[in-house]
Amino acid sequence: MAIAGIALPVLALAFSGCASTGGEAQVDSTYGAASAEDAVRRFLDAAQQQEYSRMRELFGTRDGPAERKWGVQDVEQRMIVLSGMLLHESYSLRPLELGYIGENQRSFVARIAGTRYGTVTLPITTIQAKSGRWFVEQLGVDSLTGGGDS
Repeated sequence: MAIAGIALPVLALAFSGCASTGGEAQVDSTYGAASAEDAVRRFLDAAQQQEYSRMRELFGTRDGPAERKWGVQDVEQRMIVLSGMLLHESYSLRPLELGYIGENQRSFVARIAGTRYGTVTLPITTIQAKSGRWFVEQLGVDSLTGGGDS
């Protein structure tokens, strides 16, 4: 739990600035994913494999990859922290329909088993960038330390 207390302020910076700032609309197909669900699955799989650069390529905003706003090194450091929090044995994913989510956003709930916190439920929001590619935009990491069931 002490590590999570340190990590959350670092992650808060990653997720607090996810507003549009007018970046480039064209994104290489190595960034993002073709669908919202694919972005989440590939992100969680990359976290499990500790593939930080792949996680970084799947994390972004409406303007595209987050690294364009915060820089490769900064975003990759945040992915290292996230990967440690998201190491798991297995997960299941279901879409979450919310009335306030825009048409270019999709929300999911991942039930992740075998994390350092036990079994947790993690809300995840994706966004479709101007390029048409999907990115993981927000992760409800506060739920990881909130006491999932073991």
